[in-house]
Amino acid sequence: MLIGRKLALTLAFTVLVAVAFGVGCQGFFVKPTLTSLNINPSSPSVQYQSTGTLSAYAVNSDNQGSYLTSGVSWSTSEPQVAAITGACANGNPCGNATISGVTPGQSTITASAQNVSNTATLTVYLTVSTMAIKPSSQTVSPLDGTTSQPYIVTVNGSTDISNVATLTAYLNGTAVTSITCSYSDTNSAGNGIYCTGDSTETAGQQYTLIATYTGTNITATAYITFNT
Repeated sequence: MLIGRKLALTLAFTVLVAVAFGVGCQGFFVKPTLTSLNINPSSPSVQYQSTGTLSAYAVNSDNQGSYLTSGVSWSTSEPQVAAITGACANGNPCGNATISGVTPGQSTITASAQNVSNTATLTVYLTVSTMAIKPSSQTVSPLDGTTSQPYIVTVNGSTDISNVATLTAYLNGTAVTSITCSYSDTNSAGNGIYCTGDSTETAGQQYTLIATYTGTNITATAYITFNT
């Protein structure tokens, strides 16, 4: 009887110790927290007038990672270029984000969850079949003047890509760095590409302007002349 009673007491003590140890361990357990967030793909792109999907990959303080299926807030710096649609629109927390390519260009996409955020630069691109530029020529005075009207670059008929096209001046096949052409959306004459001289141009000389767009070898040509 004494042995049986000792065995029972020993088992009871063991159980109590185990329970106490378990409670103590739970008190020391720290729930992993979110430490980093990555947007996938890291260099996203969406075709013009199409949609794409972005996902957020989270890594916790215990170095365990997974794709988030909820709780992510998505935003776009240029909604007129790339818009967030569907369940994630207007900053609503969600999982994967649907991005709509509104117009060719770039926009910074931000993903946020649990006070952790990250960004990726998204490009809205298009497949070019034709390219045109208007006006076909302009005359500028004085030599360091700026075109009075913008050059407008369009592709595939009527899609304006002036904000993402590159316009370079050439003379006899050599690029001319004294003439700079850049896009403006603040000029009173309208949005488009304006070209400016630096007073070293040859008066009366006609320079060739070639419009290019990343991803295609198709170009368009216009002309500019500077006078005193």
